[in-house]
Amino acid sequence: MMVDTQIPAERTTVLIVGGSVVGASAALFLAARGITPVLVEKHRAVSTRLRAKLFYPRTMEAYRSVGADQDVYAVQHRLPPADHAAVVTSLTGPELRRWQLPAAEDSGDVSPCPSAFVKQADLEEVVRAHARAAGAELRLGHRFLELRQRDDHVVAKVLDADGQPYCVQADYLLAADGNGSAIREGLGIGRSGSEVVSHVMEIGFTADLRRALDGRRLAMAWTDAPERAFISWSTARDHGTVSVTYDPAVTDPTTAFDAARCREVVSRALGLPASRFTITGSRPWHMGGWVADSYRAGRVFLLGDAVHVTPPTGGFGANTGIQDAWNLTGKLVSVLRGDADPLLLDDYEPERGAVGRLTVEQALLRLSDRAGAAVEERPLLSEAAVAGGYRYRMPGDVPADPGTAVADEPGRWRGEPGTRLPHLPLTGADGGSTLDLVRDGRYLLLAGAEGHPWARAARGLDPQGAFLNVALLPRQASSGPARAADACGIGDHGALLVRPDHVIAWRATGATPDATAVLSDATRRALGKRLSGGGSPERTPQPMVRRSPGFAINLVALGRR
Repeated sequence: MMVDTQIPAERTTVLIVGGSVVGASAALFLAARGITPVLVEKHRAVSTRLRAKLFYPRTMEAYRSVGADQDVYAVQHRLPPADHAAVVTSLTGPELRRWQLPAAEDSGDVSPCPSAFVKQADLEEVVRAHARAAGAELRLGHRFLELRQRDDHVVAKVLDADGQPYCVQADYLLAADGNGSAIREGLGIGRSGSEVVSHVMEIGFTADLRRALDGRRLAMAWTDAPERAFISWSTARDHGTVSVTYDPAVTDPTTAFDAARCREVVSRALGLPASRFTITGSRPWHMGGWVADSYRAGRVFLLGDAVHVTPPTGGFGANTGIQDAWNLTGKLVSVLRGDADPLLLDDYEPERGAVGRLTVEQALLRLSDRAGAAVEERPLLSEAAVAGGYRYRMPGDVPADPGTAVADEPGRWRGEPGTRLPHLPLTGADGGSTLDLVRDGRYLLLAGAEGHPWARAARGLDPQGAFLNVALLPRQASSGPARAADACGIGDHGALLVRPDHVIAWRATGATPDATAVLSDATRRALGKRLSGGGSPERTPQPMVRRSPGFAINLVALGRR
């Protein structure tokens, strides 16, 4: 990719290409921690297409950390509840089977955040508003054209909303430009997996579905015959889509799905006469399940659909992309503040690549299971395990297969490095969760009740609290039999080092004669720095960024729900 060097380039720290939910989330996660990115998005407004409408607890935890979660839940609370799915003869006909979506199950024991059932367009509006309020510059109607990459920066050429070209020079570029990513293609990055799992014709319609749903808490439905159509509708229940598969070897979608056929398909799926709905259009698309061969090329990082595409089964796609952004931006903030070595960014691809492969595999298994096909000898994990129970490989881990992500039910993890910090409710005036102790893009040293040597070592490494906050757990939870330190796997004398994305980077299960040396080595590893003796991890000079004051917490009061 080449850029016209005759056009002067403006300067920014991070340029994000793509402003849908993943790109907008990346902008929010950066801006809320003092990095003010520039985002360019070719569309002027949020897409009205029906896309994701389920966001899992771990996704909502990320939004909670930057103060956006309550506005998302406020959107949900204005809507009729929709947390079940069903197999039906038609939407107005008898139900053959109904089940509660796994994401709707009570997750209060493992997360401070329930799942959110909102349409992606509404979520994007909330996220964009928070990103702007935090200082991100969102340029809608601006189209990325090409880029040039150098050792210490990238330059992108962009067309503004009036069609005028300009260039942006950035330290890093985040490509969130969708499954047809021009950036991925331009970099020559291939894909592995199933390019086409099935061919689908999606037919849009408008209709008042309130009477058809009759108060049922349905979010989606499938018909049993003859097309096995998938029916999805907006949270306002005034428009939706009917999707059916076809075989391109025997069906030409451009001729087979004419206006009459589309009305017929929708009429059968809804159980309504054509006079009760209006067809708004149709489009063929192919369902895929693949992961890009690389998540990074120099200073360019791919995330979201640009780097992995999953079938819609399980509702994992948008959530996985948002977690890409949560992981990567945590690393970028540490690097750009000068706390971490740029080598830390090398961990993005192995961590998120392993999760991407796991997620695509699980979505494909669900698709085979739903179709009644034989499922290979691989475990079908729960939605909670796929969306929130994965474990990253940490420095020093030697798994049987380094490329395979390990996942389990989130409540079964007990502070193992690579897993998310266990959620434990906080007592006191503010309440909250242990996850809330991870703030402002800083790391957290969380020690047991007798872990004062670890706390002193942490304050010695970072006296001003520039990159490391400190907290001690009490000896006993205020209610219930479980001990907080045991739930974190550290006892009274151990400690955890927690990353800005809530992931445990290191754990000591007990005391050590030289806490300073041990913690210094652990911190260096967590920050991507080479080990070279004791003392405080050196700060890496980077561009100036906005900071909020440091802080330390001396005691955490915990209670059980």
